[in-house]
Amino acid sequence: MGGAVAGVVPYALGVAASPLPIIAVILVLFSDRARIAGPAFLAGALAGVIAVGAAVYILTGYGYLDGEHQGGTVSQIVHIAVGLVLVYAAWMHLVRHRRADGQHAMPKWMASADRWSPVKAAILALLMYGVDPKNLALCVGAAKSLASSSTVVAMVALSFFAVVACLPVAVPVVLYLAGGDRATRHLDRLKTWLSKHHLLVMAGLLLVFGILLISHGLRGILGH
Repeated sequence: MGGAVAGVVPYALGVAASPLPIIAVILVLFSDRARIAGPAFLAGALAGVIAVGAAVYILTGYGYLDGEHQGGTVSQIVHIAVGLVLVYAAWMHLVRHRRADGQHAMPKWMASADRWSPVKAAILALLMYGVDPKNLALCVGAAKSLASSSTVVAMVALSFFAVVACLPVAVPVVLYLAGGDRATRHLDRLKTWLSKHHLLVMAGLLLVFGILLISHGLRGILGH
């Protein structure tokens, strides 16, 4: 159980390594229906992660997908290569942040986030977490790493994976529901800060995830 849960942690951190959904959910929490739309956004995020992970695990178990994800030197080399790519991506995000002097424009679609209905908030969160290419690849990787685990172990590990992956979105929702107006003031400051520094945040998270993958791959190679 412990090994299965530990194996999905780097992938969960990779899914969590995006400040845009955090900004999106904060904007949703400033809408008139925030007490419904906020939890709906969180539910959509969890549903997207769990649906992809469960589907891949089931398909792998039936032999439709290659389940040999963690074994072998080639797999460890892939971990290292992906880790190096993510470290490079972190560097590029840092360069973009410096060039923009912290004034990089946010996506235009987020301008209307504070007017999303609860249903739209849930659907868009599901798409951001379950269909986004980066998150989709990481969910697939986490599920395939559990191919040799029992169903119970895999479901526990995938549940843990989903919680960690969506934790950056869950925290603002819980704070808002528990803190009311005081939480709103804190979230407003956080939104302003993330809007200015989201590239820098992404760079730091990608760097951490890349280093984790590289270390995982090196441990696998040296352990053979």
